[in-house]
Amino acid sequence: MGVAGRAGASDDSAAGARRRNPPGLNCQHPLLLEHAVAFVLRAVPIVFAGCALLACGSITAAGSGGRPTTSQQNELSSSVQDEVAASLAALTVSAPGTPAFFPVIAGCPTQSSTTDADGDGIPNDATLTYSNPPCTATGFRGGSLGVTGALRIQDPSAGNSTSFDLTLTDLAWGFADSLGAAVYTSIRNGTRVRLGSTSAAKITNTLTTQRQRPTISTATLTIATVDSFIASTPGALLVGQPLPSGLFAVKGSLSWHRSTENWNLVVATTVALQYDATCLTTAQRIKAGQITLTGTVANVPGVLAITWSACGTDPARQWIAASP
Repeated sequence: MGVAGRAGASDDSAAGARRRNPPGLNCQHPLLLEHAVAFVLRAVPIVFAGCALLACGSITAAGSGGRPTTSQQNELSSSVQDEVAASLAALTVSAPGTPAFFPVIAGCPTQSSTTDADGDGIPNDATLTYSNPPCTATGFRGGSLGVTGALRIQDPSAGNSTSFDLTLTDLAWGFADSLGAAVYTSIRNGTRVRLGSTSAAKITNTLTTQRQRPTISTATLTIATVDSFIASTPGALLVGQPLPSGLFAVKGSLSWHRSTENWNLVVATTVALQYDATCLTTAQRIKAGQITLTGTVANVPGVLAITWSACGTDPARQWIAASP
């Protein structure tokens, strides 16, 4: 059965029902074992994430060495949150091109091939094509989300039933507010390579993302990161099923370019993100954890810390200026 078919089949499960009927979402921004956290942070380098409304989340500043503007902090943290959402979706082939709670929609996406020679649930070589319509979700994060572009899935090995390669071609997430006005569009090109098992996995990301917003110059992000995930229940990370609860971490680099802004930043996970699949009433399913961006932003060296504290609560952002 192909990827699109498997996603439809999962509708009979509780998780599938939730995907068909996502709860009303307001502004949301793309284990549990201590030893697992240590393993992710120590053994598997990684990076990152992302999401949406720039007005969401709280911002505080620390230190006396100045800080980037609130707008600049918002842009960076929202971009990271958006990439996190996209990376989490790519950990399985259940719905690798759409964020959590995006509903199952007939004809979205279309799939070029369902051939799966080794029967592992990963197509030999299939392209998922997203068009809008029909690939749009109304009532999503208080507005609507449209998806366009293409995502190619390839099974690199008949002997490995948990690994796959993704190639993104102009894969775009476009968010509009409740009145239909565009808020942002993230357009991704590049690759994600997934390796792992049914208990843990990592994704190597080599991406270029264009982040477009009305009346503002387009930002280009160059992303070179590795994401790691460890399921809280061993054996629960199945390639054809929705993502289970687990620990997520990111490490790598992010380069931001927009007009005269040229920032090269180090991405790190200082506290592993706890993804909770049982958070049923919100698209924001990370209940704890912290990601940092370290570097010089707007001629100010320091660290932008993005901290999650609860499901359904937008992460707080804090700029910590470097010591003089």
